[in-house]
Amino acid sequence: MKKEKAIMTEEKVRLILEEVTDLLLRKNQDYGNASFDLGLNGNMVHLWDKVRRFRTLVENSIKNGDSVPNFESIEDTLKDIIGYGIIGLLILSEEKNR
Repeated sequence: MKKEKAIMTEEKVRLILEEVTDLLLRKNQDYGNASFDLGLNGNMVHLWDKVRRFRTLVENSIKNGDSVPNFESIEDTLKDIIGYGIIGLLILSEEKNR
């Protein structure tokens, strides 16, 4: 019997989280904490925009095959979604501690 290759392993998850952490910290340096200025409402808007972008990229990929987007890829967009999720958790934590 052939052993299935594990799609999700701790090592794979940690690698993605390390990449997202690095990206998030570099972007925060560039934007100067701007993602926190509008609280959870602003965070929700950023997440909504990224989820819509993800939807469009996936739909275009299905419709057009291997079409290359003009700007960020599906991978970039998913990393941003994770990043905005982390920012949302940080905002929530900060609001609870006030």
